[in-house]
Amino acid sequence: MIVSFFPSFEGDLNFFQFEPLPSEFFEALPKVRAVIFPPTITPEIYFFVKNLGIPVFPEYTYRFFFPGKIGQILLFRLFNLPHPETSLIPRLCGIEENPYERSFNFKFPCVVKGNFGDEGSEVFLVRNEEELKEVLSIIRTWEREGRFGFLVQEYLSSPFDARSVVIGEKILVFFRKGGFRKNLVQEGEIIPPPNKELEEKVIKLTQRLIRNTYFNLVAIDFLFKENEPLLNELNFVFGRRAIGEKNYELYLKEAIENFLSRITL
Repeated sequence: MIVSFFPSFEGDLNFFQFEPLPSEFFEALPKVRAVIFPPTITPEIYFFVKNLGIPVFPEYTYRFFFPGKIGQILLFRLFNLPHPETSLIPRLCGIEENPYERSFNFKFPCVVKGNFGDEGSEVFLVRNEEELKEVLSIIRTWEREGRFGFLVQEYLSSPFDARSVVIGEKILVFFRKGGFRKNLVQEGEIIPPPNKELEEKVIKLTQRLIRNTYFNLVAIDFLFKENEPLLNELNFVFGRRAIGEKNYELYLKEAIENFLSRITL
């Protein structure tokens, strides 16, 4: 029996991830062969099923172990994967009221990121002290709302960046140009790969990441430094403009079917 919480894939039993879980779901678990989740599944349901030893798609264990942008940088460091130089700041008081009087120096220009923004939101290019004051004021607002944590990252100026999209065993690579934010939601547009070597480097770094994490449904953003790709961010809920909605559905169905074919009955 296959249980699906993913509207795009029909199982033997189908549930909406945000509905109250009915008794039918729990009663079926001893007979369940696999569970298919959407990218927006909550960690509580994900780990409840996985801890029962039931195979799940997609594989998101490390996503939930290392949440937010701070978690992602720690994940990259755990596996010694290249990424931009980054300082992790759990709360503003860590740099304003440190009891050990350790100072933190912002090196301009730099990039400041909120811990949980997506699609280029909560990302600021900070060029001087005046801009820094404005950004720190925004961060204080986040903290009053109970949203904590931000990053300070080196600014890497490049006419392009890249994204690889992992769907099952398929890896699709797109290069983008634009302003400071090159994602397609804001300022970016897709361009041909600047050269074949760069595309191959992005694919190899993508493969290194998924060998360590087993991720099989994720969009990975890359920046470039001295002609080498660096892991920038992971996006588990990502846009499909570059792929196309129909292609995404086709690739996803293929990935799920391949996953199910490898499960021992």
